[in-house]
Amino acid sequence: MSTGGLSVLAEYEVDDDLMLLFARSEGIPRLGIHNLNNDKKKYVPFSFVENPGRVLKIKVGRSNKEYRVSDIMEGVSSVIKNSGEAIKLNSLVWRGVQVLSDLAHVPRTARSDADLNIITENKKDTLWYAYTPKRGKWRVRPCFAFASAEHAVMSAVLEEGKPWPAPALSIENGALPSTMRNAPLVKELARVNPARWSEFMLPVSKAMLLGFSDWSGGGEHLFGNALWKYLPKENYRSEETISAVSSAGRLFMNRITAYLRLWPILETIKSEQSHDALKELGERGMKKRERFEMTAPNLDDKRFRVTRLADENTSAVAFGIEPVTRLPGEQDRVLTLAGDVWETCLDTCSMGGERDPRYACNSIISAIETKNWYKRIVECLTWAPKADGDEL
Repeated sequence: MSTGGLSVLAEYEVDDDLMLLFARSEGIPRLGIHNLNNDKKKYVPFSFVENPGRVLKIKVGRSNKEYRVSDIMEGVSSVIKNSGEAIKLNSLVWRGVQVLSDLAHVPRTARSDADLNIITENKKDTLWYAYTPKRGKWRVRPCFAFASAEHAVMSAVLEEGKPWPAPALSIENGALPSTMRNAPLVKELARVNPARWSEFMLPVSKAMLLGFSDWSGGGEHLFGNALWKYLPKENYRSEETISAVSSAGRLFMNRITAYLRLWPILETIKSEQSHDALKELGERGMKKRERFEMTAPNLDDKRFRVTRLADENTSAVAFGIEPVTRLPGEQDRVLTLAGDVWETCLDTCSMGGERDPRYACNSIISAIETKNWYKRIVECLTWAPKADGDEL
């Protein structure tokens, strides 16, 4: 069935008033909301269901009927499942995993000693920083915190030597690869810690192809649409494809990089809500260190004031996050880190250059947001009806 340029590939009747549709023409698919009373249809990206607190309202007679996201998740899951074969979703998801892994491990490069200390913004969002003098072999510095299972793997291949005081990896055969994804070291990391380096990419790839948030400005889903344009082609991992997809997914990959970089320490960061973050932190004995504004693109480009505070007695660090424009009932957020965790973040985000507290703070907040987003998309993609007797 075709409607307005969209082909409906699956449908699910929630009740006598509402039917859900899976529709697509080109690019990301859409979730169709069909009001069976007046035969009106509305199409939205599947990112619509990411917010569990969202309420869907449809006109029934002279009043509105409301559905919580949980009320429609069985239908959302059904239309995704029943349309998968028609759009060859499984094969494209695996291609997406390969491309995402390529992008995650693209190294940034430096050719001079000056570049090592003054690192430009466009080179900071990377897991690998590579350096070579005019003559000599490439040296590649890992720019991520090591998980406990990874220390033995890293220490076996990293070696001391210029230009960094910390160990790095030597590229013996001259050319630096366009991505470190196929390096033996990265494959070994994926073996000892698949949750971080391989399993993570599967739901992310599926979410991008289905039209969940990719943090494009204005909700344009640039990255998801780019994947639909290039993944069906035979040369889906060509240099042209990687370049085009990377450009479309710059904001998305920056946040994926922040998440992967700080992955081992995210569970140690305490996150909570507060009616007045700065007042509460002041009452805890925290002193202000820095204040700035940042944008959270996955929250409709909202701006937040972020204040970094520190406890001089315990060395703990906290971030008070206040929305510039507050929605009804919206609270501040507080992130608290032990002093040694903050030091690890500063060193990890420095890439061997000068420490940048503001960049480290942005990375932490981006990583936490990405962690929460990832948890939610996994819930959406693996949704199943509760068994009888389970609590709602």
